Amino acid sequence: MRHAFPALLALLLGTSLNLAAAEFEANPCDLQDAYSSLEGQEMVEAAEDGHVSAQYNLALSYDEGNDGFEQDAVKAAEWYAKAAEQGHACAQYNLAVGYERGLGLDVDLGQAAYWYQQAAKQGDSDAQYNLAVCYEEGSGVEQDYSQALYWYRKSAAQGDADAQFELGNFYRVGKGLASDLKQARQWYRKAAEQDHEGAATALEELDEEADGSSAQES
Repeated sequence: MRHAFPALLALLLGTSLNLAAAEFEANPCDLQDAYSSLEGQEMVEAAEDGHVSAQYNLALSYDEGNDGFEQDAVKAAEWYAKAAEQGHACAQYNLAVGYERGLGLDVDLGQAAYWYQQAAKQGDSDAQYNLAVCYEEGSGVEQDYSQALYWYRKSAAQGDADAQFELGNFYRVGKGLASDLKQARQWYRKAAEQDHEGAATALEELDEEADGSSAQES
């Protein structure tokens, strides 16, 4: 699966990730209130008083090690959990990643799938994609291609190129549905238009297969 706590996984893997955890296509958790702009001790006090936007921002501060807070995966996970339990979609997503990757938490794929689902239901396209992967692979949930398709469609409809590519794969091989190369092309094309290399390669392969079939028929 992709994505994780924005700064911590980048340090673990040495890769370039999306460092803005709240920047999702659907933006379901762009919560601006009297507590969302607090910093330092005021943010801590608001978080301790149960204000969800402060809890999430405090989690991010521990996650990324900024705003004067030392990076601490355990504390980040604790505050993501508090915000997640209050329905904060981005906190739910990051908590899921924490359970999946073991960032400040013991690995628990069942909990990862649960929290991906909570965020996915609120329209988070990254959570929808990761939940689809859970169902496709049977990670933390019983393998279910129909559910994988459902959540890939949700994510793809929001323009997620990886989800569009996976839909193309499902249609190409007939995973959980009848094979449909026309639909496969359609989804590969959508992903390729967003510079998805795998989708571009898949389109080339389909063209080569079609040319080969035509040559044999002639």
